[in-house]
Amino acid sequence: MASDIVLFAFAVVPIAWLFVSFCVLRHPGHIACAFGLAFAGAIAFFVNGMAPAALGAAALEGLVLALWPILIVIVSATILYKYSAETGGMEKIKQMLTGISPDRRVLVLILAWGFGGFLEAVAGFGTPVLIPGAILVSLGFSPMLAVVACLVANSTPTPFATIGIPVLTLSDATGLDASVLGFDITLQLFIPTIIMPFFLVMLVGGGVRAIRGVFCITLISGLSFALPMLFVAHFIGPEMPALLGSLCALACTAVACKRFCKDSEHNKKHPPSPSPSTVSAFRACLPFGVLFVLVIVANLAGLSVNPGILILLAIVVSCLVQGQGLAGFLRIARDTVLESRNLFITIIAIVAMAKIMDRSGMTEAIALMLIAVFARYYPLVAPVIGMLGTFITGSNTAGSVLFGPLQVGAAQAIGTNPAWIASGGLSAAAMGKMISPQSVAIGLQIGGLDGREGDIIRATLKYALFCTAIVCVITYAATALWF
Repeated sequence: MASDIVLFAFAVVPIAWLFVSFCVLRHPGHIACAFGLAFAGAIAFFVNGMAPAALGAAALEGLVLALWPILIVIVSATILYKYSAETGGMEKIKQMLTGISPDRRVLVLILAWGFGGFLEAVAGFGTPVLIPGAILVSLGFSPMLAVVACLVANSTPTPFATIGIPVLTLSDATGLDASVLGFDITLQLFIPTIIMPFFLVMLVGGGVRAIRGVFCITLISGLSFALPMLFVAHFIGPEMPALLGSLCALACTAVACKRFCKDSEHNKKHPPSPSPSTVSAFRACLPFGVLFVLVIVANLAGLSVNPGILILLAIVVSCLVQGQGLAGFLRIARDTVLESRNLFITIIAIVAMAKIMDRSGMTEAIALMLIAVFARYYPLVAPVIGMLGTFITGSNTAGSVLFGPLQVGAAQAIGTNPAWIASGGLSAAAMGKMISPQSVAIGLQIGGLDGREGDIIRATLKYALFCTAIVCVITYAATALWF
C-alpha cells in the first residue's frame, strides 16, 4: 500500500504542475506543457522504471498523434476561417447572424452553442472553439470572452464528436454496446445540456440578470439540443446525436428569437442588420456546406477520413466553384503554419506527456488509488477520473481508451452496471474539455491572448467543476437506486 501511495504521489506531479504553471505562475502554454513533459518523462524513468526505449517510443507516439490527426485539424480550421475572412465570406456570415438579432446573448447561443455543436459533431478537434470564437471576435466580443464562451459551450456535445467517435471508441475499448453507452450518456448530460445555454448568457451578459428578457429563448436553446440528443441516441444510435441536436438548437433558437425578441428593448435600440443577398449568403456559407456534405458522404461510405483533410478539401472545392485560384489559399496555409509554432510545441508536449503517463502506469496509479479510497462510493468519483483523462489528453476519445477499461473493471468489482459507470466517465470527460491545456491552446489562435492560458482556465474551471458535480451525483444516485 505504501508503494501505491508513493506511485500515486509522483503520478499527480505533472497534472499538479500544469495547474500551478497555468493558474499561478501564468506560464505560456508551450513552456508549461514542455516542463510537464519533462516531469512526466523523469518520473516515468526514475520512479516507475520505464526503459529508455519504451519512454522514447511513448514520446514518439505522442508526437505522431499530435501531428495526425490533432494539429492537421486545428491548422485546417484556422485556414478555413482566414480564407473566409479574406474572401469576405465571414463578413456576410456576420451580417446574417446579426440579421437574426444583434443581441450578444442570442449571438452566443447561435454561434458558440448551436454552430459550435455542429462543428463538434462533424469535425471536432478544436474547430468549435476556433471558428465560432473568431466569428464572435469579429462581432465585437473580446477575445477572452469569446474563447471562454466557446470552451464552455464545447462540452456536452463532445462525447458524440466527429460522428460519435468517442462513444464508438469507448465501446471498442470496453466491449460494451455503443447504443447503450450513447443513451446513458444523453441521460447523464440531459441537465447539463439544458443549463449550459444559461451559463453562456450569464457569461456574456455579466451575471444572472442577463437572463431577463431571453429566458424563454435560452430554455428553448437547451431543450432543443438535449431532447433530440436523447431521442436520436435511443432510437438511431451514437453517431448522430450531436449533429441533429445542434441543428435543432440552431433552428429553434433562431425561430424563438424572432418570436420573443422582435419587440424587446434591446432590439428597439439596436435594430437587426439587413441580410446579405441570397447569392452572397450562398458564397459565404459554401465552404461550411461543402464540409457538411463531405462528412456525411464519408460517414455513409464507411470511410475513416481525417476531418482536417475534409476541411482542406472543402476550401479547395469552394475555390474552384467560385472561380478563385488556389494561390491565395496556399499563401494563407503557409502563413498559418508559420504562425503556429508555439501551438505545435504545446500540443505535441501535452499529447506526448499523456502517452508517457499512460505507458508508464502513472494514469493507472491515479485511478487505482481513487478506487481503493472510495470503494463502494466509487460511482461518485468515476466521472472525475473521466474528466482528468480529458484534461490530460485533451481528447474524449483518448480518455476513453485510457480509462474506459479501468472504469468497467471497477464497476464489476463493486457489483454495479459497467455501462453506466463507463458512460459517467465519458460524460464528465466532456467537462474536462473546458480546462484542457490542448483546448485552451487552440483558443489562443484567435489572437491577442498569448500567455493568458491561466486566466482562461480559471474562468472555465467553475463551470467544469459544477457540471462534473452534477454528473457525479446523477451517476451515483442511479447506481444507488436502480443498479
